[in-house]
Amino acid sequence: MSSTSDPLLKPFRLRHLHLKNRIMSTAHAPAYGDSAAMPGERYQRYHEEKAIGGIGLSMFGGSSNVSADSPSVFGNLYVGDDKVIPFFTQFSKRIHRHGTALMCQITHMGRRSQWNVGNWVTNIAPSRIREPSHRSFPREADKMDIKRVIEDFGQAARRCKEGGLDGIELNSHNHLLGQFLSPATNLRHDAYGGSPENRLRLLIETLEEIRRQVGAEFIVGIRAAANELIDEGLAFDDCLDIAKRLETTRLIDFINLN
Repeated sequence: MSSTSDPLLKPFRLRHLHLKNRIMSTAHAPAYGDSAAMPGERYQRYHEEKAIGGIGLSMFGGSSNVSADSPSVFGNLYVGDDKVIPFFTQFSKRIHRHGTALMCQITHMGRRSQWNVGNWVTNIAPSRIREPSHRSFPREADKMDIKRVIEDFGQAARRCKEGGLDGIELNSHNHLLGQFLSPATNLRHDAYGGSPENRLRLLIETLEEIRRQVGAEFIVGIRAAANELIDEGLAFDDCLDIAKRLETTRLIDFINLN
């Protein structure tokens, strides 16, 4: 099949961003972050090989953490400090010279992490429910935690923009933003729990802060669940409703479904 007839090889426009084709490397964790959780030479070369191969978009940084209480313990990246900006500047120039767009997935892992590493700060979550994979015992996030995390997301987005990246993707699935969305993990009775509107509040306020930091022209998307497939979790119709609500805000440019 020729390149002119294969839909995957046709250009795609994401708002102002021109992608040379529709082939994307989605965010994942190769565990190549250096000892300071920065994207060093090995990390950059790993993604540059994909750019050399001709993909249109490389989404890097699976679980790039925005806050100190979401430690980068799995060889992933930390975007909670300005020292990441020079790495991003080098990284973006390296990828862009091959005609490939570059974006970073940012997150706060909430309860899906460990407490006994990094700064030894207790994990936070919408409610005190133990995480089954990493076995952390989170404390319930208070109002100051919520305010701080929202600001941390905004600052992380700013660092990505200042480093020359083309956009960001927020990871909500199973991480803190998604934990607030899900009735299986959010048992709160305040403004951030209960109704679908309340459970969506943290994500909306986070997106508003990100837009305040990066403006309307920077690409912002979200990686979200299409169905949690767990008891009391978000079913397909719930996830569809969340997607529709997000669309009406005009705060995001794309949704990447798990």
